[in-house]
Amino acid sequence: MARSISDSFSGFGRELLGDIREMNNAKLDEAAFEEKIIGIKKAVAALREADIEDAKIVELLQKYWDLCLSEAKEFLQHG
Repeated sequence: MARSISDSFSGFGRELLGDIREMNNAKLDEAAFEEKIIGIKKAVAALREADIEDAKIVELLQKYWDLCLSEAKEFLQHG
């Protein structure tokens, strides 16, 4: 009986550690995503301040931030 209980808990530590790592990675991914959004908004503000045409801003957002056309236009409208 003791052997089967020991066997059932043998991988518990690894599973728990794996779950903790997964949660931390998710938090890091979310933080990186938020920083990317902030960076894009700052880029839009800087390009607008430099009097760059909207079409060129969209083009640059697509080129340097790897955004699709609709995402770039969305940032231009709300950024």
